[in-house]
Amino acid sequence: MARRLLSWLPIAMTLVMGISVLDCGLAAPAASTPGDRPSPRFQALECPAPGQGITWAILEWNGSHHRVPPYLSSLGQSESGTGVICSPPFVVASDTITLTLCGYDGSHGGGENYVALVDVRKGKVLMKTPAPNSETMQTRRWDVHRLRGKQVRIEVHDGSAGQGFAWLGVGSIDASPALTVDFRQGLPDRWQAEEAATPARYEVVTGGIPFRRNANCFTLVPKSGAVEIHCQLTARRLFLLGCTVAGGKALETYGGLEIHYRNGSPDVIPLMCGFTLDAAYKQRSPSAALHLHASSDPYQLYLVVRPRDEVIEKIRLVANPQSGPGPLPRITAITCETDAQSEHLVRLPDSRPDAAEARWIETHTVSASSPPLGHIMQQIRRDHHLPVATSPVHFRKQQLDKVFRSEGVAVADFNDDGQLDIAAGNVYYAGPDWTLVPMRGEPREFNRYGYSDAFLCFAEDVDHDGATDLIVVGFPGQKTHWWRNPGKAGGEWTEHLILAQTGNESPVYLDIDGDGQRELVCVNDRRIALVRPGPDPTRPWTIRHISNTGQPAPGHGLGVGDINLDGHLNIVMPEGWWQGPAKPTAEAWTLHAAELFGGAQLCVADLDGDGDQDVLGSSPHGYGICWSEQTGDGWQAHEINRRDSQTHALALADIDGDGLVDFVTGKRFWAHNGHDPGSYEPAVLCWYQQQRTNGRLTWIRHVIDVDSGVGLQVHIVDLNHDGRLDVVTSNKKGVFCFLQH
Repeated sequence: MARRLLSWLPIAMTLVMGISVLDCGLAAPAASTPGDRPSPRFQALECPAPGQGITWAILEWNGSHHRVPPYLSSLGQSESGTGVICSPPFVVASDTITLTLCGYDGSHGGGENYVALVDVRKGKVLMKTPAPNSETMQTRRWDVHRLRGKQVRIEVHDGSAGQGFAWLGVGSIDASPALTVDFRQGLPDRWQAEEAATPARYEVVTGGIPFRRNANCFTLVPKSGAVEIHCQLTARRLFLLGCTVAGGKALETYGGLEIHYRNGSPDVIPLMCGFTLDAAYKQRSPSAALHLHASSDPYQLYLVVRPRDEVIEKIRLVANPQSGPGPLPRITAITCETDAQSEHLVRLPDSRPDAAEARWIETHTVSASSPPLGHIMQQIRRDHHLPVATSPVHFRKQQLDKVFRSEGVAVADFNDDGQLDIAAGNVYYAGPDWTLVPMRGEPREFNRYGYSDAFLCFAEDVDHDGATDLIVVGFPGQKTHWWRNPGKAGGEWTEHLILAQTGNESPVYLDIDGDGQRELVCVNDRRIALVRPGPDPTRPWTIRHISNTGQPAPGHGLGVGDINLDGHLNIVMPEGWWQGPAKPTAEAWTLHAAELFGGAQLCVADLDGDGDQDVLGSSPHGYGICWSEQTGDGWQAHEINRRDSQTHALALADIDGDGLVDFVTGKRFWAHNGHDPGSYEPAVLCWYQQQRTNGRLTWIRHVIDVDSGVGLQVHIVDLNHDGRLDVVTSNKKGVFCFLQH
């Protein structure tokens, strides 16, 4: 059979692929004295045994890992996965039911993999068809004319946990008019899958790095998506066994590893798949960039992670939050290299890697601060013959800080030396060397498993004394204040209240009425408001509400622009736009209801060059970037991209200098602490190049970086005065600038 000719070597999955050359305590001994080296103390982390999860998933790979059209497959947890999935009840209303099936009944043909037609009332099997023992879809038909009028359901069973030829797939079911299913369109509503039971049966995998695992547990990650493993220990290294994804794709992210410490922010490491696969007769990834080592189990690899030298409170293994069922990352055991004594540890048999394995561990230990992920991802692309990204402009990354200061950022000359500086949280970084300068008290560092008190920042000489001050918008619903720059006199910046309660996650600071004084556009008391200083800016600012209670006042999504080109600025939100009068702070505004895409900054511009204004929007807590075209018949949405999630900051600029407006966005890393779709995917920062061909508008995505992202703001500014636009961001990964060169 052709499948037997495929390589049996497994591959699969890496967690943030990088190389970290570290003093690991596993230095290889001299060749003449291998027995003199003390054995590292390996202990198994006691892990809860979750349910085995649901083996059913919509996959695009068959058992030989050849690409096929999407189908319902029991390979969602490899060939060892078992379980039942069934259709909603329906009444037979035809003479024939047609099925397309593929898969195998196990190497011994035990009749455990089959599709059945079941009487709903009695639970009796009325028709039954076994797996066809074929990789390709086979058509099967049931003659059901005698069953007309009977209430039934279709059950798909995988009851064979064998490693050889033990899976089942369904492409379509035609029981029209009562039931018609094409699994290429995804899993229909009301299809129910049973979770397989998982009795605990522990075994020790010895040889090299030892592991203790539940032999009946496919993965420690439950179908609910997350498991917490208590630790209370320090460790030199963590060894994770399994590291595979059934049906995985190159460079896809399937979850995350979180290491939570007693003190400080957690480390967050994405679980990224290099190719797939977790069973025999599979193809090994051609990429040498995968930091995975073979264990003594031929079907599972291990990955080595170096935690910080701090007490680990717990470890969380998390499946990537996403809509609908998807493959779970496979982690079956965790071994700690530690001398700690803890109730959460189980001593393993004395074992040690040989000299070659010890050297491999030294150069392949992964950490949250591993070398650039982008280089590793490019290598995997080349090894898998995937397109390698190119860009007409290039940026040089500078990380100003590695801790979480804020998700707002401002750029201005704060110390009046003629150089631009970058403010984030209660510090600024003095350019051009980016020296950290505290503004108020000690520099504040926030825990990544939470939020900062600086969601947005704006630079402004509020009191007109010649020194640039800083406006800081706090957590939504809380206060906004400004800090007075002491100027040449030095000393601590003093805080003054602007607004006790500021709503919306994308306030705008802009001169709305053209009088030279910018206003803060935000939500206050559930109404859209214009907020500006009075005669004494150290007193709370004046509030002018332009909407009434009960009218749209968005929590997400806000922008300002001249939508109707009447010379007056309008306020744009997902629910429509407010038309600005000639005197914005004194006269009534008019609401124009519309459905506009976006939930972060809403950018107004004539994107398609047809003479009217359009709106660009992104998805702060999901996937999607769209522009809404203004037409004579209303607004029409055009999707630009659905590849990047949590694009919580957005800004327009002509990045490449060709006269067409481009835009910059990226992932707000861990916007909701790992609970948003795509949370564990790389923290990309991108610019989208606008092109027009024969009058048709297109956008080309260019990745600036894959390990930084955006916060709630992104600034595009010529930082070093070289005539080229640069990018500045701040978020839970730190503070960054990207200089175009």
